[in-house]
Amino acid sequence: MIPAGKPYIVGNNCQTTSARPVTESLLPTLSEPESNQTTSHTSHWCHWALAGIVILFLIWRVPLVLREAGGQDEEWFAIPGWTILKTGIPRVPYAPQRQTGSAFYQADEALFALPPLYFYVSAPLYAILPPTYSTTRLVSIAAGVGILILMYLLAVRVFKDPLAGLIAAGLFSLSRLLYFPAVISRPDMLCCLWGLLAILMMYRWHASARRYRDLGLVGLLLGLGMLTHPFALVYCIQLGCWALLVNGTWQQRLLRGTVITGCALAVFALWLPLILAYPEPFRYQFFTNVLDRSGPGLISRLLFPWPYFATQFQLLREHAGTIQLSLMAAGLVIGTGLAWRSRDHRQRILLLLTWSSIYLLIACQGHHPTKGYWSYPGLLLFLCLSWGLSHLATPLWNRSVVWRLPVLVGAACLVLAMLPGSGIRTWGAHVANWSNVNYNAPRFISRIIQELPADARYTVDRAYVFNFAAAGRQTLLGDNREFAFDARPFPYDYLIVSHDMRDRALSQEFNGRLVGTWGDPDDPFICFVEVYVPEDSPVQSLDQTTQK
Repeated sequence: MIPAGKPYIVGNNCQTTSARPVTESLLPTLSEPESNQTTSHTSHWCHWALAGIVILFLIWRVPLVLREAGGQDEEWFAIPGWTILKTGIPRVPYAPQRQTGSAFYQADEALFALPPLYFYVSAPLYAILPPTYSTTRLVSIAAGVGILILMYLLAVRVFKDPLAGLIAAGLFSLSRLLYFPAVISRPDMLCCLWGLLAILMMYRWHASARRYRDLGLVGLLLGLGMLTHPFALVYCIQLGCWALLVNGTWQQRLLRGTVITGCALAVFALWLPLILAYPEPFRYQFFTNVLDRSGPGLISRLLFPWPYFATQFQLLREHAGTIQLSLMAAGLVIGTGLAWRSRDHRQRILLLLTWSSIYLLIACQGHHPTKGYWSYPGLLLFLCLSWGLSHLATPLWNRSVVWRLPVLVGAACLVLAMLPGSGIRTWGAHVANWSNVNYNAPRFISRIIQELPADARYTVDRAYVFNFAAAGRQTLLGDNREFAFDARPFPYDYLIVSHDMRDRALSQEFNGRLVGTWGDPDDPFICFVEVYVPEDSPVQSLDQTTQK
């Protein structure tokens, strides 16, 4: 029963009264059985709400994962998982690069442009699924789901506010920072997942007896992150500093640093056997793709990161869009204000992690142009934003029924603000044309491959090069960039052009003559292929039955 004369403040639907920062005089006196029943009910509600967010995220993204043609970088990072299943070595067989200035020098023998864990995680999938871009993308989308769940758990641990966790997971599921890396064959999402797991484990270590076993698990997760992508260095530096700066004697701090660093390096050393087997490709690929592209040395960039701020913020603006970038900036300001007033060290630590993630990412990446790395600072910024929104919405919701309408309207406006650039038009086009083969890249290109000669030599756009190679065709990647692979010196019988090669007018550089077209190049959602042959080829046109 609620005592007479005492106001009863109802917590938000996902938060028990014991977790709310209200004064003792305002707390209702509930019996222990009623409190347990309420806790169980709200916990189940939050879990179902989180499951709904994950399901909607999968409904929105999985069609793109399964049906779209290969995009940027996927020509390099999708096929190594398949070659691992076949030979045990991550390779890109259609890029026999021998120019030492390339980031993919001898990539047909072994790929070292990035660490290999993402490729090894995707390899078992090829034992049961077809060799297409879609199979490798499943690792990215699964990592994206894991990140949404971990964001919720982190909000519960740090803010003691499940509603903030649900808001963070919901907004981030709609964000462009999650959209792009979660639907392509790149290791950004998996690397981000290891980092978030490591942060949760570090909070557990910090709040408990600070056992070295927990710290060793943090080091293991950091090592897995480094084995996935070099941008893991951002959270490696953060958590390493955290372990060193926590109160303790110098001997304790030194031991902590030794444990976390030793465990991380032990995991990262699993790459050494492959490096020692192919030292020359490793030296040219890793240094060219990772170290040389970032700018001067890491220490210099950490001390003087200012020249790189403009570059990285321009990339972030292009990647996130103005609206979402503004929301993240608001989250940083609001979160900083809340943490400044808070006496909870967990919340202050999260704000330190957020600010330092921005600084360290810019310093570590320098001039490197890839945008997917911003998913890690992005999720922290959305956590800060959701913390502020929960603080704003909960009192209004509890004030009276009249105030609930503005809360609902505000929530709807926030969702609508996240929709531009979120892929809703692409999703709608695929769903509306679900049975149309021209909107299903694996089926579309499979029909074309079956109609073309099996013994011919093919130079193929990145959109479909994996499909041709997996079909057993003699295949080269259609590109002309020395940094990647220049296929112009190699002879071909058929040149397969899609959007990337067409946009760069590569058919002219390859001296090709058009003999067949499939799809509409002006429709960004439909599959599209042009087939060219050399000028002296006897082929005049392709059988029109292949274009039905």
